[in-house]
Amino acid sequence: MPNVTVTTAQHFIPEIWAQTAMQQLRNNIVLARLVTRDTDIAAFQQGDVLHIPFPGAMTANNKTAGSTVTLQAPSDSEVQVTLNKHKEVSFLVEDPVRAMQNQDVIERYTREAAVALAEAIETDLFALYTGLTHSVGTSGTDLSAATIRSARKTLNDAKVPQANRHLVVSTKDEIALLGDSNLGSYFAFNRVGIPDGALGQLYGFTIWTSQLVPVVAGSPNSTKNLAFTPEFAILAMRALPEPPPNSGARSAVVRDPESGIVLRATMAYNASYLGVQVTLDVLYGVAELRDACGVVVLS
Repeated sequence: MPNVTVTTAQHFIPEIWAQTAMQQLRNNIVLARLVTRDTDIAAFQQGDVLHIPFPGAMTANNKTAGSTVTLQAPSDSEVQVTLNKHKEVSFLVEDPVRAMQNQDVIERYTREAAVALAEAIETDLFALYTGLTHSVGTSGTDLSAATIRSARKTLNDAKVPQANRHLVVSTKDEIALLGDSNLGSYFAFNRVGIPDGALGQLYGFTIWTSQLVPVVAGSPNSTKNLAFTPEFAILAMRALPEPPPNSGARSAVVRDPESGIVLRATMAYNASYLGVQVTLDVLYGVAELRDACGVVVLS
């Protein structure tokens, strides 16, 4: 049987790395799947500004028999999202064909690269908590059912839609909720309709856990859990351009329909290190959309 060489395999390597990394990345994100997403496979550059239209509020008017309808011209606005986040993870593969044939090697490289990219995206989204107006709970006090009810009331009072509400909590607060004698059995036996990876549903929230929930050091430390609907924030992702023709580099761009993440994988021979250099990178921007749709849940 003819041997597979780097030359014959080179057309497939970027696609393999990109697809494998995307699967791992999808498994390591929480917040990025829950906020509003805006993606495009067309190529953009770091620093580009996206102008995303946002409809204004409308009112319900009385209609009497024989009269015309009342036309409205709501004050539409836009949200500007700057693509100022270009994150990359690069590594060297001295024998790419052997790595392709050994799935454990591919898994090992891409798992670590994807986790690093996922943490970067999640951290930037969590940082948007600083712009939110509303908060409930007490720093230094573990999350309780009463605090979750307060978050629900805050959203209700702001006329935020009841559907698609989420609460992302820290690992310590997950344990606190599971240790609550009034809630432990509820989480254990009420699993119908719970999405994969979620802790459960409580007071209208689907509850998720993340190790990246911000904690501000102090006396006491302040944990910034988030209660929100997707309109709280937007994650805008765009594809990066392909390498220049005849540069010797090959790339593949993939978009995950579930999370909206757009990932580029680039492979090129590095003569200085006598190996194939692989880079996985993403281009994105984050911004707050509706202040009323997010609440900081302190603990």
